[in-house]
Amino acid sequence: MESSALTSVVMLVLLAILAGGEAALPYRSSSYRYSQQFCMDTQTGRQLYVGEVFTRLEQCMRVQCLGTLQLWEDSCLVPSTIKGDCRSIPPTESNLEYPRCCPLYECKTYESSAEGTLEQTNTYDHNGSLRKSHLTEVIVINKKPRLDPEDSAMGAIRRNYV
Repeated sequence: MESSALTSVVMLVLLAILAGGEAALPYRSSSYRYSQQFCMDTQTGRQLYVGEVFTRLEQCMRVQCLGTLQLWEDSCLVPSTIKGDCRSIPPTESNLEYPRCCPLYECKTYESSAEGTLEQTNTYDHNGSLRKSHLTEVIVINKKPRLDPEDSAMGAIRRNYV
């Protein structure tokens, strides 16, 4: 008898704890509880499961649903580490997934010396990683200006003989 009374008391205490714990939470409708496993992208209206990733193609932006039910967005930024005279090169194909939809950046630098000019063209991705490099060197063989044959000493001498 004592055992069943003790069991009843334990059951009542457990029920009180469970009921009290539920009462301590704010009221939420059943649809809210069901949708807690989703993130909602307000720009596209798309629902994402936790960990799911998609690309907003028109913006070239990757969107991911985090475990905290917040969205993480990655977009194409101009790298801050690139040097030189830079221009953006858009991708040749359309509707690519992130990060292949991001533009590349082609940067030219010039170095001049007595021997000539060195032009270096570097191509970077949106993270600032070097993708391609090309060197062009213009070598100056004769820096003296080219004379017109009529203005040369030989031309003047010939004119005097005629």
